[in-house]
Amino acid sequence: MARKNPAQFVKRQKEMARAQKARDKMAKRHREKEGDGITENSTTNTEDETFPSES
Repeated sequence: MARKNPAQFVKRQKEMARAQKARDKMAKRHREKEGDGITENSTTNTEDETFPSES
């Protein structure tokens, strides 16, 4: 069995923490962007539903 290098372990842990932080940040941006899109779509859908009933 190979000996484990503590420095590599620490480096990997830091890299994993950095990657997790980046994923969280991107997910937050995606949720904010998705929220804006939902608002626009719900307005459009409401208008689309109004036109057929008026015809």
